[in-house]
Amino acid sequence: MKLNKQHITEKKEQVVTDIKNFESFVKKIYTSDSLLSRQQLHKLNQTSQIMLRPLQSQLDDKLPTQSFNLSLIRYKNDLRVRQLQVVLPTGEVTNIQKFLKQLNLLLLGKILESDFYQNIKLTVVSNVQIETADKIKRANQSLKQRIRQLTDAKIQLMEQYNCTQVKLAQQAKQLIIREKQNEKLQTKIKQLEQTILDCRFEFEKQKTEMSTLREQIRIKQTKQNRQKVVKQISNIKHVCPKLDDKSFKEEIASLKQKFSEVQAELRLYKKRSHPDAPISRSERIRQLTSELNFACVEDYHPLLRLVHKYNDLVAEDLTLWQQIQGHFEKIDECWRFIDQNGQVYALSDISLNGITQDSLTTDYYYSARQRSDTGYVMMIRQLNKRVIDQQPTQEETETTSPILSLKKQVLIISWWGETVKNATKKLNHLGIDVVWLDPSDVSNDKIMHEMQKAQYDFVLIVMRGAHHETVTAAHRLRRSGRQIKVANNPGASAMFDYVSGALGLADEC
Repeated sequence: MKLNKQHITEKKEQVVTDIKNFESFVKKIYTSDSLLSRQQLHKLNQTSQIMLRPLQSQLDDKLPTQSFNLSLIRYKNDLRVRQLQVVLPTGEVTNIQKFLKQLNLLLLGKILESDFYQNIKLTVVSNVQIETADKIKRANQSLKQRIRQLTDAKIQLMEQYNCTQVKLAQQAKQLIIREKQNEKLQTKIKQLEQTILDCRFEFEKQKTEMSTLREQIRIKQTKQNRQKVVKQISNIKHVCPKLDDKSFKEEIASLKQKFSEVQAELRLYKKRSHPDAPISRSERIRQLTSELNFACVEDYHPLLRLVHKYNDLVAEDLTLWQQIQGHFEKIDECWRFIDQNGQVYALSDISLNGITQDSLTTDYYYSARQRSDTGYVMMIRQLNKRVIDQQPTQEETETTSPILSLKKQVLIISWWGETVKNATKKLNHLGIDVVWLDPSDVSNDKIMHEMQKAQYDFVLIVMRGAHHETVTAAHRLRRSGRQIKVANNPGASAMFDYVSGALGLADEC
């Protein structure tokens, strides 16, 4: 095997070191059927002068008759065959691989000077002719393509020019029409202003006349009173005729009516000439609310999507009504409704929602709806679920010691005391310490300070009864990574589920 390798190595062609390095450089920047950019060709010309310069002395010895300067050769792209070619100092063009091969054979002494030039000329003549024909053909094609492009561009520009001329003509007509309308409106404004001045003049004139008439009447009445004093003995009563000013009052009323009409027209013109001021969002909501009535209530159903979007943006559960269950209790001929959390409600005939008091019973549960803002209760129907008076004993509901020792602390902010107490019993059963803060008894500053503490593993805030600042701070803490839940009005079971789910106790429970 070693003899075979040596034999193969001897048969390999020998390559001059500088030519070999230059060929490797050309292979890095040039691949088959690819073209070099101007920067790459410039770089190749500079590199060729540097790398092939040491071969110039050897080349002069091999070519004693006709010299060949390697620093004058240039490189270009053959667009027809998409190859790299060499432009020799004599103006001939040949393939770069053939040129380097002939140059290598010449330097190694395998070919003579005549063979070197003969091989180059044979490969060049046909290439020069083909290249010239291809250049002419490509130039013609380029010119034809450029003519087509210019023709298309001219057509498009003419169409754009015609469209622009039409638009300009239309705009000019609209400007003329608007100028005429503006002139008419200006004339009408001047007429209205003149009418207002005339009305004011007439009003002042009538006012002056009325004041003169009143002064004359006063003087005449004074004179008559003096005559009465002088003629106290006489029994004849001198009655001053009442001045008839009804016509003057009618004229004044008509002038006032005309003046108000002129002012209304002037306000209407100003409103049309100037765009309306933007209406605020709160004003739009107020207008929408004021237009709501029984006739258009069906058109307000799309507002439910607005409520859902608001809930998604503020991460809240904003609902007006919530579903509850409970049973009735009758005390002194008065019916009371008790929900599942032990809250007692006194119901009116409207709250019964069509259910008569004769049909009420304490044996079955009832479903109802409760408003989250006012606590108002509206009955729905009787459920097919009987009320069991017997309460489970202490031994049946809970054990004396917690079943787990989790060493977790939970903060609950709510004003529903009974609900929190029931949830606390269940959570204490799992070894969870619960701290309860009632917003009606504890100040908002203390609640905010307590929420900031890192000792609580979970914080539950009941939105109903909580301050707005508390809910805002809760959302801010939740975004920072704290375990916080803002619920609308959960019961004891819901509170237990929130805490167990947040602490990862769903499987253990």
